[in-house]
Amino acid sequence: MNKLKKNATHIRRGLCFSVMVGLVFLVVSGCNSGRHDDPKVSLTDTAETRKDSIPKKVENSPDTIKRGAYVPPEISEEAMQRAVISKRDSIFHVQSNIRADYRIIGYQSPDTNARKMVLFSVFTSDVKDNPFNCPYGSYYDSAQRDELIIKYVGEQESFIEANISGNGKKPATVYFEKKWVEFDE
Repeated sequence: MNKLKKNATHIRRGLCFSVMVGLVFLVVSGCNSGRHDDPKVSLTDTAETRKDSIPKKVENSPDTIKRGAYVPPEISEEAMQRAVISKRDSIFHVQSNIRADYRIIGYQSPDTNARKMVLFSVFTSDVKDNPFNCPYGSYYDSAQRDELIIKYVGEQESFIEANISGNGKKPATVYFEKKWVEFDE
């Protein structure tokens, strides 16, 4: 009987060892159960992405800069500021106001897709280093411009026509959208 007890104990130990090895095997193999065998699918931070997917192309709008993907900040209609044309001398003025939004652009022709000739904006990203390469420059306000004179000439469609001169550049005609300009009293 003593021999039988020893055999039973030996069998129990072997069985416990086998059960433990089996459990370890199940736990280790269970860790890989979430892996996909499809080579086109990978897991990234719990989000599934396809390796063969094509990235979405971002279209350039007229206000983007070609060397980067600059998209100018949105203008708030409630805080919009306009340039003022003096009825006395027809001079074009833009006052600096950090609490107002404005991006007033003078175009080469009466078309918003035309070349930008001069720009006045409250946004540093529009003014710093003249990112739109305006020949007459980019400014926060008209007081900042050195020897640059913009004078009202008339209207053409939905634009204000003005003559621009100074900065050692040849005089030219520029066009501002009417929505950005008002006349003083």
